[in-house]
Amino acid sequence: MDLSVIIVSYNVRFFLDLCLYSVKKAAEGISCEIFVVDNNSPDGSCSMITRDYPEVKLIANKDNKGFAAANNQAIKQASGKYLLLLNPDTFIGEDTFRKCINFMESHADAGAMGVMMINGKGKFLPESKRGLPDPETAFYRISGLSYLFPRSDRFNRYYLGNLDKTETHAVDIIAGAFMFLRREAVLKAGLPDESFFMYGEDIDYSYRIMKEGFKNYYYHGVKILHFKGESTRKENIDFVVNFYRAMLIFVRKHFNDGSFKKMSFAIRTSIFFRAGLSVIHRFFKRIYIPLLTCISSIIHPRKAGSGRSRPVKTAIVSDIEGYRKVTEFLLSSGIPAETVRISTGMNDPDKNNAGKIHNFNEILTENRISQVIFTAGRMSASVIIDSMYNISDRRVTIRISSADEGFLIGSGSVTQKGSEGFTK
Repeated sequence: MDLSVIIVSYNVRFFLDLCLYSVKKAAEGISCEIFVVDNNSPDGSCSMITRDYPEVKLIANKDNKGFAAANNQAIKQASGKYLLLLNPDTFIGEDTFRKCINFMESHADAGAMGVMMINGKGKFLPESKRGLPDPETAFYRISGLSYLFPRSDRFNRYYLGNLDKTETHAVDIIAGAFMFLRREAVLKAGLPDESFFMYGEDIDYSYRIMKEGFKNYYYHGVKILHFKGESTRKENIDFVVNFYRAMLIFVRKHFNDGSFKKMSFAIRTSIFFRAGLSVIHRFFKRIYIPLLTCISSIIHPRKAGSGRSRPVKTAIVSDIEGYRKVTEFLLSSGIPAETVRISTGMNDPDKNNAGKIHNFNEILTENRISQVIFTAGRMSASVIIDSMYNISDRRVTIRISSADEGFLIGSGSVTQKGSEGFTK
């Protein structure tokens, strides 16, 4: 067995569906087994897997065991020469597995590797490459200094801001969203630490792999989409506390000496500071802004009938049949859209389109497009991901239609066919 893919999932059925569709494509021609460990999702994830992906080895838990413990359930059963820990909210290209295996084969010192990740807006995710969060680095990260000095090799060691994202580097930490592992490294390092329930287990595991004499690599030659990279609710107090508590566990576990004791107070103070900022952010987002909108509507009332949503100028990247199905989807869901089609290939008999995908940016500019919909079942996943990355500097909303055009998925949003508008 060349590869064992392990996906731990909780309550993200539509993201998981799209992920499994792309994983199945990437696994073609490779000896590969796919595990999904479901942490008692109430959204029908397990029945979807059983119905649509019978080849998947499903482990259905009766409670939420957390990320590390759930991964360990599958790792104990996996037989692949390589193992991939993959988030369910990812979407990968058809050549992803082949390229990763080739990279590991040519780098005998590699224990783990990560890849270039982009978010649902096409932007590079800095957690694709990270440094070791020793007490000083952890303090700079928690205090916010890393954001103020993003390219500093001192203040932004956490995200290795001084390293070029378009080059391959040996790094300290691999993101748990896509962690490609050599079996020998797993056998030596042992299983992920289950004391990390949700966050920090990837930091701990990457460090343990390095301590066994292996290197961790960031490989820029593979690009994947990680939807939740930017849509995780980082203003949520629970996220802030749990994330930084995990970092504190890591620092205490591996740096429990004088340096930890000196930095512990500063780190704890920073946690409370960030939690306070979270409260303020939530106030402005959930109370203050809607209040201003309400006051504005009273001062400047709309005329009768003017409250209708204006059609969104939308580019649908697809063949003719896919374009027809997506436009029908938008209509049935009550989503107003003024659509144009962008052709996915050279051999397209229909001349009534806005152009071909190799002229993507020009078409978006000429048609003043504010929303782009890619069709997963009608084009290459690699082309979708590259296209998203190439338009990441534009202010456009990006969504992907499922292979059967049954739902649209985007950054923190899912819309089923026939539902009213986009849902979070």
